Amino acid sequence: MVVNFDQYRNDFFNKLNFDFKKGKKILDVGCGPGTDAEIFIKEYKLKFYGIDVYKDENIKKMRLNFILGSIANIPYDSESFDYIFIHDVLHHVDEKNQSKKKHIDSLKELRRVCKKGGYIIIIEANRYNPLFYPHMVLMKSHNHLRQSYFTDIVNDVFKKYSVSFRFFEAHLYPKTFFTLFKIYEYIMEHFLPKRFIAYNAAIIKKK
Repeated sequence: MVVNFDQYRNDFFNKLNFDFKKGKKILDVGCGPGTDAEIFIKEYKLKFYGIDVYKDENIKKMRLNFILGSIANIPYDSESFDYIFIHDVLHHVDEKNQSKKKHIDSLKELRRVCKKGGYIIIIEANRYNPLFYPHMVLMKSHNHLRQSYFTDIVNDVFKKYSVSFRFFEAHLYPKTFFTLFKIYEYIMEHFLPKRFIAYNAAIIKKK
């Protein structure tokens, strides 16, 4: 199957619709192979830092600023970064039991390392999206979060701050069926209840 990774990444960041400021420091928590690092560095001109519990080979090839670390105990001082970015990581925190306390504690760590006036950007796949549920939840055993649970824990931790939620579709589509999937995407975003939309995003400004 031939797919277009640039299409997915461009769709994702266009729909996230966040105005990153050139030269600011961003921490990508759970950066994996550095999938989002390239766009942060090349497109937005940010000073990139990444952490994860393992070091992917691609991190070495890209020569990224990276240290081993967990969202449960981020190895940086408080108020170190202008932007904290986390993409499809939160559901992996205690994925088997999905401890609410551990989720809450992880969100508090994101809050701790963000500067005052900075932003925390949290993106999580929606458990009951029609594409994600059969593929990612049932077949690949990703224990994605429900949209209502996601919004509840974010509001709990960041209730003193400015929080905005965004819900959008972004998928890695096979080129052969690109137009068909774009029609599906339009229907999902404009006609069906938002609780089924693929991605839940929270953008928090720390006061």
